Amino acid sequence: MKNILIKNEGGVLIISLLVSILSAYCAIMGFIDKNLYGNIISTGVFKMVYMAGTISQDIITIFSSITLIILVIFYMKTKDIRIFISIIGLLSFYFYAYGTYVISALYTSIYIIYMFIFSLSIFGMVLGINGFEKETVHRLQMSKWVRISSIIFLSFTVCTFVPMWISHMIPHTKSHTIPDFYAIYILDLCIVMPFFIYVIFMLIKNTKSAYILLGVSLVKTITLILSVVIGEITVSAQYFLVDVTMVIIYGFIISISSVLYVFYCLRLKKAFE
Repeated sequence: MKNILIKNEGGVLIISLLVSILSAYCAIMGFIDKNLYGNIISTGVFKMVYMAGTISQDIITIFSSITLIILVIFYMKTKDIRIFISIIGLLSFYFYAYGTYVISALYTSIYIIYMFIFSLSIFGMVLGINGFEKETVHRLQMSKWVRISSIIFLSFTVCTFVPMWISHMIPHTKSHTIPDFYAIYILDLCIVMPFFIYVIFMLIKNTKSAYILLGVSLVKTITLILSVVIGEITVSAQYFLVDVTMVIIYGFIISISSVLYVFYCLRLKKAFE
């Protein structure tokens, strides 16, 4: 691909490498240091039932970190806009994943590193999304069926999770108690779902900058939901509790977002050939 104009790409790539190294270290420590999570479980602050989700997130983080390093190397060689958007999308995964640790005050011995990852991923996303020159954005193309399908898909996601999370929170607001996984409610209802709504609105207007945001949204959805599914399966195997409805919803979201991202990338390739 030629004539891809992106400001701040050097800063985004450096941040991505730092995030990949730091997150891989944190995830690996979760497996080799039994006291990392064990010490906070013993205090009662962190419940054992959370471990399935934490382990699944560590698994996805290791693979994502390797993938992120590979993407950075390939982008430096090819300057492929699809790779750059994928890098921003993976940074959004780290923002969410380590945002839950930071907001939940998961005070392990490496909590400060969680904060670094959370902060770096935010700056990486902002620099990356704002780095596309007007000339590059103007050349972006998206087939009508992918755009409409993405609008429907993101609308389905918003209409599924917003009412569900609010319904989960209401009993706790009435009893004045803190719900489990409250960081997820904060991130989803205050940041992720409003972001999706914004992307939907921009796609309806067919604004070309929305094509960049769509790619980020799809990558974030694939990686994060995959982590949730692994955690759901792990919990089911350990406690013999299978939430069939949620497994179906998560499976549907991963499948549709993956298919949409494949066609999304194919269209972007044609636009810059």
